[in-house]
Amino acid sequence: MDELRPEIRAAFEKEQAGLAPSAALRRNLVEAVAAQPRPGRNFQWVAVAAAVLLAILVVAGLMSTRLLARHANVNSPFASGAREATPVAGDYGPPPTGVNLLYVHDPDHASWLIAYDWSGQPRGTVKLSQPMPGMQMAPDGQAFLSAPPAKGGTVQFFDRLGQSISTPGTVRYTGGIWADDNRHLCSVVQDPNTLVYTLVTQQAGEAARPVADVAQDSNLGQTGVSIAACSFVHDQAILVRTTVASPSELWVISVSTGKVLSHHTYLAGQLVSVVASSDGLYVAESSSRNSGSLAMNSADSTVYRRVSDWTVVWTRPATEAVLAFSGDDSLALVSTAPLVSGQASSLATIDLRTGNLIWHDQGTATFGWFLARSGGTDFALWYRTGGGQNLTGDILIVHADGSVSKLPRPYQPTW
Repeated sequence: MDELRPEIRAAFEKEQAGLAPSAALRRNLVEAVAAQPRPGRNFQWVAVAAAVLLAILVVAGLMSTRLLARHANVNSPFASGAREATPVAGDYGPPPTGVNLLYVHDPDHASWLIAYDWSGQPRGTVKLSQPMPGMQMAPDGQAFLSAPPAKGGTVQFFDRLGQSISTPGTVRYTGGIWADDNRHLCSVVQDPNTLVYTLVTQQAGEAARPVADVAQDSNLGQTGVSIAACSFVHDQAILVRTTVASPSELWVISVSTGKVLSHHTYLAGQLVSVVASSDGLYVAESSSRNSGSLAMNSADSTVYRRVSDWTVVWTRPATEAVLAFSGDDSLALVSTAPLVSGQASSLATIDLRTGNLIWHDQGTATFGWFLARSGGTDFALWYRTGGGQNLTGDILIVHADGSVSKLPRPYQPTW
């Protein structure tokens, strides 16, 4: 035993120097043994037992230290010469499925799209094979399309990960929006020869389907027909003709059959705009007084109508122009002063059930565009801050309680 203890001690101290186990291990063992009450008589077997116990504990400590060191080396990112990966700014991995997402262009990577959730937290990155013109996300962030910036271009569809979807007979269109199912594109196509406007729907991977001929121009460029809402859930689309910057006609058309369900006309100069809820159940007719017009025909109020029976359900001041309904039709995003290009805007959100003002901006920035959260109560607002070719700006997410989340840096929206 006297020969064994020095060897154990030497081995212990050698391991301690190389692997640095707890400096108090040996001291604790010694103190623990020393703290035991000593018997009045000195029995030799007690000394032998203590020595054996000490040897066992020291050997166990050495083995534990080695195992811990080996485990740390195996799991270390630097094992076998490995180096810790440096995360790339803007790369948040694949976006999650089934989450309502808000996409923006990455200013540092031309072909990347960054996904945020509606609380303003980054949730993923879509990496396109190349930058695509006019990239637009579906309102739920689970699909994309590339729409041409100029009239009459073709549309290309992409899945939620940015992979191109082969689609036959892709439509050339003069204006389109996503349907409320977040999968179909609803467009208005004008025949250059007959000047007839046709409502067309198309889903990724499928051929375009003409729904109905809507109207015809007598002269090219005199008027225009655009689509205000397209609901596959309620089987109706709403189209609006604009004449000299003022709405003049409105059609409600069945998406499945092409039947005209109703048709309405407006006096010249009466309204500044007509917008519809995404489900096609309501329209808002904004008085031209919001634009500063004092025309005799200006509507006395801005009104909201139920499309099914055309009754007025809400009435608001004529100085309010409606920009959008929330995804659940409970709120409205409005402009309380004329929107003038390059000048600061004055926006607010209104609770349509109570008429209460929920939120308003400071009137210090130029408004660019918006997105209503699919099926929800939030609005994403883009305020342009960059000049010239720099199309970046601050993006605010306005919530139903009036609180605001701001994305961490200026972006260009993908909506």
